[in-house]
Amino acid sequence: MQAMAERLEALLAGFDGIASPRQAREQAEELVRTLMGLYGAGIERILSLVHDTLDGRSEAIFDRLCEDKLVEGLLCLHGLHPYSVEERVQRALDSVRPYLKSHEGGIEIVGIQDGVVMLRLQGSCDGCPSSTATVKLAVERAILEQVPEIHEVRAEGVTAGPSALRAEWIALDRVSDLEKSGIAGAVLGGTPVLFVRFDETVYAYRNRCAGCESALDGAAVERPFLTCPQCGRAFDVVHAGRAKNDERLFIEPLPLVRESWRLRVSIPNGA
Repeated sequence: MQAMAERLEALLAGFDGIASPRQAREQAEELVRTLMGLYGAGIERILSLVHDTLDGRSEAIFDRLCEDKLVEGLLCLHGLHPYSVEERVQRALDSVRPYLKSHEGGIEIVGIQDGVVMLRLQGSCDGCPSSTATVKLAVERAILEQVPEIHEVRAEGVTAGPSALRAEWIALDRVSDLEKSGIAGAVLGGTPVLFVRFDETVYAYRNRCAGCESALDGAAVERPFLTCPQCGRAFDVVHAGRAKNDERLFIEPLPLVRESWRLRVSIPNGA
């Protein structure tokens, strides 16, 4: 550490005697490398101190640090992220599993190489109003946001067309009344959204009955069904919003990513 600091001072002082643009560039590049090494060594020392001091509690601190995108970016830049790329991809997938489960599907990591994740979607979304491409989009968004080293997500046999990509992801720190009542509404990007919670799993749907087209505010909730207060139709929230006794009707599920302290919902543009 002391040697790097001394070299940094020498490089800064050496700029006064530079005679050519090429020499200036070479010295500037070495300065940046030395500075990066100094900061990297300092960050590594901080992580080691946290680990040694807090022992069993250090994982919670690392999790909190990695929730901050600026800090996480620095850790990735210096190769110091406390969790491997594979672990972080798995965590990203875990954040969207409730949405995949609502489509009676699952997901498997086929491989990770050169910043590309290859996935295999499992199960079936047959008859679901959200396309497989939209499911892939939800997964892709979660991985790209949570794992900076990944620049592409591929799913076997799935190509996200232009219609699937026209969506806006909106973040919420909390949803009013959801924790105590299990159901709450919000307007996101001009679209009415209904949130339903069963245990620790949260689902998001467009707030519109597929039968009478009225809002579902005040709907009765009894796992796994949500019952429209106007027409009395019941919809299976856990299984993509299928209507009970009439599988031709669905309330529209919206891709949702649940992070440790907020939700992200995908709202189709023009919806």
